[in-house]
Amino acid sequence: MYRIEEAAKKTGLTKRALRYYEELGLVNPSGRTESGYRMYTDEDIAHILHVKNTRDLLGASLQEIKDMMDLAQGYYQGVSAEEKLNLLTELERTLLAKRGFLQEKMNKLSELLANYDEKLTRIARKKRELQAEIENEKEEP
Repeated sequence: MYRIEEAAKKTGLTKRALRYYEELGLVNPSGRTESGYRMYTDEDIAHILHVKNTRDLLGASLQEIKDMMDLAQGYYQGVSAEEKLNLLTELERTLLAKRGFLQEKMNKLSELLANYDEKLTRIARKKRELQAEIENEKEEP
């Protein structure tokens, strides 16, 4: 079990952010010490990192993440079928938009990676040429 300071270090979040995530219902520490300090398990840390990655990589808002979590955990059990359908439709729209955003980002990253590979190939070729030139200069009296 990890205290909040350790959990913050492992996740790259601040203690304040972890408390805020808890306030929103995104994160629930697995326990507390007798003094009331939050305690996190490895599973809690993995969940926090999932929330963080969803926010950072997909650009999802914390509310969107909370809505997705609520739906996955069945918090809408007392909701009518029509309301569930509306919620699912809204969630589907959100996920499709996020998916499109992520696909576009991946395409741009692939282009950038290919560009870097091309530059690295040119750099390696130029270095070989310069090394050969240096060797030729050393051989000449």
